[in-house]
Amino acid sequence: MARSFHSKEKIMKRYLFAAIIVMLVTVGFSSEASAQKFSKVVTDAARWQPVAFEAPDACTGGAEECALEVLGDLNISVGDKPDFSVYQLGETDGKDVTVVFVSHLPEENDSVLGNLYRLELSRDNSTEKSFRLEALGRMYQCMEGPIGWRKTNCP
Repeated sequence: MARSFHSKEKIMKRYLFAAIIVMLVTVGFSSEASAQKFSKVVTDAARWQPVAFEAPDACTGGAEECALEVLGDLNISVGDKPDFSVYQLGETDGKDVTVVFVSHLPEENDSVLGNLYRLELSRDNSTEKSFRLEALGRMYQCMEGPIGWRKTNCP
């Protein structure tokens, strides 16, 4: 009986997490991104819990592939099927900047509904093939407490 309840709880977590991601992307990002005015969630790294890192080597490939490679180099697990959102901010401080969001449902922690990572990748210009990690942040979606993404870890 406990096993069945645990499975139903995981399924419910997955559906809730997917619904929150869809809502976040649809309401918070998509309407502003289509007009090339990006939400502060996309542009303001201070809204995210910073993740300290030693800059990994530059990565060649697409933004999603580079995000996965960088997270792997930093030993940050995002599971087998993470979700992605990619925003090409364009020219910022002399660099071509792309922000990649990577979200996943962590299986090992019942208090965390989801983790969302913000990777700010840059390259010298839009024709260059390799990205470098400029900033990395994290947010949590918790099973208890206020609804929504937060910078602080779940209790």
